[in-house]
Amino acid sequence: MQCSSYIPNPLMDKFVGHWKWTSSNNSFEMILKKEKTYNIIEDDHSCVDYIIGFHQYIKNGVIIENSLQHQNTNFSQKLKSIFGAGVIPGDILWAGIDNLSTGSHVKMEVEYIDATHIKIKSIKNYPGTKLYLPGETIPSSEITLPQNIILTKQ
Repeated sequence: MQCSSYIPNPLMDKFVGHWKWTSSNNSFEMILKKEKTYNIIEDDHSCVDYIIGFHQYIKNGVIIENSLQHQNTNFSQKLKSIFGAGVIPGDILWAGIDNLSTGSHVKMEVEYIDATHIKIKSIKNYPGTKLYLPGETIPSSEITLPQNIILTKQ
């Protein structure tokens, strides 16, 4: 990859890792990686850091969602289920996550607590009107993923 410029984002480093929450027969697991890639916002061949990730959600012992099998892929392969573009004040990672069981893409806020803990503060639908072309499947707006949970670094 030949970048015209590169702006690293060290604020993302603290979110990188393998994270897991477990409560009885329920668990939520995320693998987050920081990747240098072309800036998708600017069309100038500059590069920036993004977070890409993969997740697994188990409810009552049954796998509801799983993209962990793609954890060794990169951004350009388009197999990620989590995409983070920035960290805002308060150590909050803004990311999108594919709600694989409903077919929707929702907004997730992840808060850095300390070197071994992060918290999924919220998962919400993106605001605004959505346009679907004739024949396209309209995803459910129901959010099935757990939120307000604390994950531990594995």
